[in-house]
Amino acid sequence: MAYVFHGRGQTDPPKWMGKLQTATPKSTFVLGFLLLAFFPSDILTLIAVGSHMANHGEPWLHVVPFVLLTLLFLALPALCVLALGQRAKSALPKVRDWMDENSWIVSEVVLVFFIGIVLLG
Repeated sequence: MAYVFHGRGQTDPPKWMGKLQTATPKSTFVLGFLLLAFFPSDILTLIAVGSHMANHGEPWLHVVPFVLLTLLFLALPALCVLALGQRAKSALPKVRDWMDENSWIVSEVVLVFFIGIVLLG
């Protein structure tokens, strides 16, 4: 958390994210699939969650709310475009710019969330 807080003024999005501004639907789908299917931290998280559930005899239904919430977060931009239409085209870049400028806040919230899971779990 200290590392993230210390580097908060030096946030530049990865170069590949800039290409998403002009991406085609096909390239966006391929990139999304690759990120979801092969991102190392996601694979490690899946292994950790699966191992925990198997060791504690938890049914797989206990993970469904988490999966649905994750899918909702992933789908929010697309749902905004569907619900807001043209208004989303002006609102989403503002959200993206805020996220770029304040990504350290988002990172800190995620880290606190994971610390809470570890301490309470």
